[in-house]
Amino acid sequence: MTATTTRTRPTWPDLPASVRGAIEDRIGAAVTGWTSHDGGYSQGLASTLRTDRGAVFVKAVSTEHEFTVRLYRQEAERAAVLDGSAPAPHLHWMTEAAADGHEWVALAFDAVAGRAPVPPWREDELRAVLDLAVEVGEHQVAAGVLPDAGSELPARLVGRLAAERPAGLASYDPWLAEHLDRLATLELEAPAAVAGDRLVHGDLRGDNAVLVERGRGGLRALAVDWAYAARGAAFCDLVGMLPAVQVEGGPTPEEALRLRPLPAGTDEDGVTAYLVAETGYFVHSSLQPPVPGIPHLRAFQRAQGEVCVAWLRRRLA
Repeated sequence: MTATTTRTRPTWPDLPASVRGAIEDRIGAAVTGWTSHDGGYSQGLASTLRTDRGAVFVKAVSTEHEFTVRLYRQEAERAAVLDGSAPAPHLHWMTEAAADGHEWVALAFDAVAGRAPVPPWREDELRAVLDLAVEVGEHQVAAGVLPDAGSELPARLVGRLAAERPAGLASYDPWLAEHLDRLATLELEAPAAVAGDRLVHGDLRGDNAVLVERGRGGLRALAVDWAYAARGAAFCDLVGMLPAVQVEGGPTPEEALRLRPLPAGTDEDGVTAYLVAETGYFVHSSLQPPVPGIPHLRAFQRAQGEVCVAWLRRRLA
């Protein structure tokens, strides 16, 4: 099973002149070249911009895509509190500009000389991103700096599926519908299961990682797109990324965890409770109408939901 994203993003010349001007004002130099980083799920510009003062990575989107604008503003707040030791490009600034009746939001980060993993997964690239998930969870976060991971979980969507029994539920493995009441009870344990004092990216996947060569053919990965950064349990990102790994041509979650085991001391019941919440999110989301401007999102959520259901069924057998 392999799924890929095919998004082609707008490039620097596609931005309104006033937006380009606002970005160049913040950079302090004219843009002389650009490289677009296509793929992913948001609709905006994602480009490395070159100037005579060096390169910077910029992402920009208009309020035509309100949800993405909210995410960019949220990312600016949360990325700003990451210290220099976090495995992430440094946030330089956020700026806003108006054009054609819309507000634009742009964020600038360090330009990283790296590349995104390309599905299907190669083992060396997968190991690097699995290591990244563990590395993120090794960073301690003081209370109050970021939201608690429990507050970021989907709002009891398994319980909602159990109560509403939507017609689309029948398209999943019948085991899910048969066990929704039990799963809804387990879901109640998820907020406590993800509590902790460690950094959580909250949306770690291959398209949110950059691979950097580090000599003798070795790879290190950095995480980008920190809109959902939180404070929680060390296992969250490692467990959370595994459904997408399998969908994108990688191993099953169990096989991936043999390559990079869960952090020492991880509570297996807590992992199951978190997986229940993740399952509810993907299944419920996959049954919703398409998101404007992101036509491939529901199919990706569906594929991850199927992996989650199968993994959960094996864990609870």
